[in-house]
Amino acid sequence: MISACKSKRVSGCCVALLAAAMLAACATDPATNPQDPFESSNRRISEFNEKVDTKLLRPVAVGYQKNVPEPVQNGVGNFFGNLKDVWSTVNNALQARPIDTAETGLRVAVNTVFGVFGLFDVATWAGLQRRSADFGQTLGVWGVPSGPYLVLPLLGPSTARDTVGWTFDNYYNLWNGVEPTGLRNSGTAVRVVHTRAGYLGLDTSLNEVALDKYSFVRDAYLQRRNPKGWKRNLPTDMQENDGSDGSDRFDDETSSGSSPPVEPLAAAAEAEVPVVIEGPPVTYERSDPQENSPADKPGNDQ
Repeated sequence: MISACKSKRVSGCCVALLAAAMLAACATDPATNPQDPFESSNRRISEFNEKVDTKLLRPVAVGYQKNVPEPVQNGVGNFFGNLKDVWSTVNNALQARPIDTAETGLRVAVNTVFGVFGLFDVATWAGLQRRSADFGQTLGVWGVPSGPYLVLPLLGPSTARDTVGWTFDNYYNLWNGVEPTGLRNSGTAVRVVHTRAGYLGLDTSLNEVALDKYSFVRDAYLQRRNPKGWKRNLPTDMQENDGSDGSDRFDDETSSGSSPPVEPLAAAAEAEVPVVIEGPPVTYERSDPQENSPADKPGNDQ
């Protein structure tokens, strides 16, 4: 069903590149954050994305979480997560992480064979953890600067580097080789809704605590995509170039290269979920439905 080497749909990739080119053509704003020179344009696009989410995607996600049985939801997440692990294996190898490469590759093998093409996450039960990686991360690991912060129409937060990385992620996504086209499009729509359903409680919390949602999401995204925490397996001389454009935003990180505890910020940033599933590599991770607290259930989101 899946042909990874043919029938690649690249039209979706052009969306991000076109948006990035349009933003780059605009005059830069006198933004207070040097990493966000297009803040005025980014804010307008962010408002558009939020309106689409509020009027279209979120209501569908509420219905999905409320009416679709949890085993089915788990199967959807497991299946697409297994496809994502294939490309993560490649990127872990490109980042010179042999242990993560081996573990992620073994996850794919175990879940594909024993998990019925990934419908069941046998690998996690066996102790094999997911080591997600994307091409934007790979570029950052090897010193490519992040470039300006961008908000892409329907896709959400990104940077110039992550936008380029996303085009590769999208092109090599195995789901793009599925035929017929109707099945591929239907599966993509299900994945979008499934991903969005994982944040029904988080988005409400973000709206309540963030005085400026745009700035909150932007700063969390840039902090999470900082390459310093990704380069632990590279030679010392390579680790000196962090690809972060010389910004001192993350100078409080430890010398070992480990990232500071930014989970609250990162989690809040993930609330801005893309309208299409293969957006820039924010690395959205959906929690299993049964792990949601009662406050995250659709009935309490009204």
